[in-house]
Amino acid sequence: MAIDVSVVVVSYNRKRFLKKCLECLLWQDYPEDNYEIIVVDDGSTDGTDKMFEMMDYPQRVRYFCSPERLGQSKARNRGIFEAKGEVIIFTDSDAFAPPWFIREHMVWHQKDSKLIVDGPAINVSGENYLKEPPCDSSLVNILAFFDFWGASFITVNTSCRRENLIKVGGFDEDFGRGFGWQDRELGLRLRSFGLKRVKNRKAYVLHFRAEENDLVWIAQKRKERGENAVLYYKKHPLSSVKREVRFHYLFYDELFRRFGFGGKYLNLDYLNKKSKSPLFPLLKKLYLIQNYAEGVKIGMRKYNVNPNNRR
Repeated sequence: MAIDVSVVVVSYNRKRFLKKCLECLLWQDYPEDNYEIIVVDDGSTDGTDKMFEMMDYPQRVRYFCSPERLGQSKARNRGIFEAKGEVIIFTDSDAFAPPWFIREHMVWHQKDSKLIVDGPAINVSGENYLKEPPCDSSLVNILAFFDFWGASFITVNTSCRRENLIKVGGFDEDFGRGFGWQDRELGLRLRSFGLKRVKNRKAYVLHFRAEENDLVWIAQKRKERGENAVLYYKKHPLSSVKREVRFHYLFYDELFRRFGFGGKYLNLDYLNKKSKSPLFPLLKKLYLIQNYAEGVKIGMRKYNVNPNNRR
């Protein structure tokens, strides 16, 4: 029997969350013989490979392990290459899908062959959400129903026909191992190719934010995201992309430094002291803006891009 759908999951050192992610994907109300799950392990060092050796997963779960970390673009392109399904659904290893997830994505792809379908990713945290994800709770349904925004083609929850992904060249591997913008860049190329975006708010996932309180980790990701933003803009020097990647954070960063605010207050030592303060959420936001701006400056030097000289 032909496979309709390949669910591609890329994972890096997320063994604990990946196990729950696969549990949810195996508990779908879509016909078992019509879908497969492809896990691409991007060089994990946390024993993910040992977990797959020990777990007795069914044949529709296929595991591919890279000996070293290659980055999200290369890992997801491996998933596209290995996929047998006509439609590919991308999700993350820390995302937990309800039983109707695949079915709701396929509702639209069965109507039109030139679609990007995406659904809400509802952020959750706390061990209770990891043990028993409340996929059908009233709150989750309300949050999903009112999710009208967000960029198209965010790989925590999006899908597209495999032939269209291949025609536009898949994910751009120039983004390397850095975090951010690979998926939006591919989404831009797909829309330029003539695909339309549809949002199905019933096809949601719970996105488990394990590192939401780890400022060191978040700051590093913001810096990487800022650097990749410049590469995205270099590839697509459009006014819409310029607004999207938030070059105006450079102006905020300059203000922080000019008034001595950045060095005095926007550092980890000061933020840790103020973790219980009512001002902490604001200080945290400004600190992350500063880190994003730092990444942008690195990217501008690395890729020889000056946003003021472009459209």
